[in-house]
Amino acid sequence: VVANEFDRVLTRNGARGLNASTTYEATTYYVELPANRAKLWFLMEADRMRNPVFREFYTERSVVAEERRMRVESDPGGALYEAFLATAYRVHPYGVPVIGHMSDIEGLTRRRVEEYYRRYYGPNNAVVAVVGDVVPDSIIAWAEAYLGPIPRGDEPPPVHAREPEQRGERRVEVVFDAEPQLLMGWHVVDAAHPDFAPLSVMASILAGGTTSRLHRRLVLEEKMAQGVSASLGPGVRDPLLFTISAAPRAPHTVAELERAIEEELARLRESPPEAAELQRIRNQLEAGSVRRLRSNLGLAFQLAESAAFHGDWRETFRQTRRIAEVSPEDVQRVARKYFGRENRTVATLVRPGAGEVVP
Repeated sequence: VVANEFDRVLTRNGARGLNASTTYEATTYYVELPANRAKLWFLMEADRMRNPVFREFYTERSVVAEERRMRVESDPGGALYEAFLATAYRVHPYGVPVIGHMSDIEGLTRRRVEEYYRRYYGPNNAVVAVVGDVVPDSIIAWAEAYLGPIPRGDEPPPVHAREPEQRGERRVEVVFDAEPQLLMGWHVVDAAHPDFAPLSVMASILAGGTTSRLHRRLVLEEKMAQGVSASLGPGVRDPLLFTISAAPRAPHTVAELERAIEEELARLRESPPEAAELQRIRNQLEAGSVRRLRSNLGLAFQLAESAAFHGDWRETFRQTRRIAEVSPEDVQRVARKYFGRENRTVATLVRPGAGEVVP
């Protein structure tokens, strides 16, 4: 066995950062190469796609199992997040961890994995984003020459499961010998929905940097939290969760953080943000978009995601424009629409014997 031979060939030709990642909706392979080695990438990738060799399968399976132990079973934040998603999503696959449960990993065989790869990892199900000092006509010609002859695989089966409307608050408590943590989530919309832009702005208003409302109140002024963040996830295509996470600073508790977060949400429901606050958020988000364009790899990720999930590479730029058009009233509207108690899931991490009852 020649370990990591694929990586070694590319590295000898100037490649760096060869890696892969898997999310709920895609597996992404990425690498940075000299522009004059783009053809080599097509040759190598076509050979891997047509003739995959699953060397050292059981060694790699052990690596994945160890990754789960490290990131979930031995990590308090990972254990809490897994329980949080499983509680919020009772029907949709978002409630099942991407890496799988340990029994899923241990049950994998080389044959099963190869069969799955050959079914779904064909050129008909792939999006290739190339960013750099290249000749577009050459890229298209190499794609057709190397990837075109490979037989089509199966189309991935659509996800028909739809999470039903939540009709009451859900709570889960994870006991772990670690500092307490809090996750609060509300079912919202998918990334293609018109409300996604105002929800993104709302996340930044609440916890986007040191000037955000929750950071300023919980971390700087009242000093009851070590940190706070807000995000939309865990996927892209189907309705997501708007999640706020925070860690209390002793002697404060997760119950205090929860009450303070609800108070800030109530403020947004009662009155829209000031125009100046909204402009600051727009400036931050636009600056972030510009910074992402500085990196060829970062831009490639954006283009690939836009093409794969939205069918158009321009979508990443349209989303920036939609955010710029969000009004204060839009933010107040989504705060009122989605952030009711009956639509809320709360997960808390507590030490053994230290469970809290939140009124």
